Formats: sequence, C-alpha cells, structure tokens
Amino acid sequence: MCGRLFIAPSKAAQTLMASLGLPDVNLPTVNNIAPTEAVPVLFRDEEGTHMGPMRWWLHPHWSPDPPNQRFAMFNARLESVLSSRAYKDPVRYRRAIVPAAGFVEWKTEQGEKQPYYVETDGVLKLAAIWDCWKEELWSCSILTQPASSSFSVIHGRMPVSLSDDLVYQWMDPRADVKTLLSSVRGASQHLRATKIDSAINNVRYKGCVDPESNRG
Repeated sequence: MCGRLFIAPSKAAQTLMASLGLPDVNLPTVNNIAPTEAVPVLFRDEEGTHMGPMRWWLHPHWSPDPPNQRFAMFNARLESVLSSRAYKDPVRYRRAIVPAAGFVEWKTEQGEKQPYYVETDGVLKLAAIWDCWKEELWSCSILTQPASSSFSVIHGRMPVSLSDDLVYQWMDPRADVKTLLSSVRGASQHLRATKIDSAINNVRYKGCVDPESNRG
C-alpha cells in the first residue's frame, strides 16, 4: 500500500525526466502528500510526454458525480485493475509514473500505528494510471501488489515500483496490456524502510523527513 508521498528533485529524478523527453523539467519539493492532494505525474497523451499535477485519488471520466471520496481510489490493485470499471480503460490507455523520493507506510506495533519512511537509492518510479473528468480534473491512482517477503514485515501490500526498462514498457502506448501487467507483476526497486516520528500522521504536517536521524 502507499499512504503518503514525498517528492523531491534529485539527479536520479532528472535522469528519469530526460529519458522520457523532458530534460528541462524539474520536480518540486512537496512533503507528506496525502490522498486527494496534488501529486506530480509523468504521463503521455496525443501531444507527447508531460509532467503535471494530478489529484491523487482517481475519478473516472464517465462518473456523473463530482469528485468525492466515496470509494478508496488513490491506490489500484494490480490483480484486479483490468476487471475494474474505473481502472480498465486507464490501465489500457492512460498509464503514468509518479516519481517519488519516498512514501510512508504504517505498521501496528504495541497497539499503535508506527510510521515508516520507505525509499530507494535514487528515485522511486511508481506505476500509476490516470483519467480526466469533464476536461477539468486530472486524477491518478498508484498501482499496488502483494508485498514481497522482505516488505511484508511492515505491510501486506506495496506499490509497483519499476526499473528503467519497465518504465519504458509501462509508458509505451503500443504495449499489450495483459502482457505488460504480467511483466510488472512482482516488480520492485530495492526498498529501505526506517521508523520516523508520528508527527507525519497529521496531514497538515508538511515538514521534511530525515530517516538518518531516526535510526538506531
């Protein structure tokens, strides 16, 4: 799963951007992004590749209702994404990448939820899908999958995070979606999790996370 996101510019993020044809685009610094807030998304449309802010809680283009939180749609399960009315078109035609510095996950310890900051060496390249409602609201979901054996000690699910090769496949509009989903199943960059202060639990807290200061 994935409950909060951190975005930050870095050399790895800049390399990713350049590889997708956006060499002059830089990531902002945004801390402790919660579902329904805006997150930077790398996506393609008929005009090319772009980076832009999207609501982190997908709202289908066909919905008769205005954006709401009736159903939890900030994460999409890889196993059922093709059978979901809301997700099946986006995963076929509107795939994306959320370039994150890290995310937060919680583990119940001694009856309380302990937050962990999860990162990798470089930039996390999180597989995502997007949609646009009435040409006025762009929104996205991050794909999740059953946790690996190493990550399952924290949570039963984790985001689908991609290698460089899989990024290009994921962003290729010509890719066969069934083959693609099979290729990314189980995909994960090396994840490193560190306990952090519970101040992060407050969505209004937008400070930095320094995992080094919480080790030991």
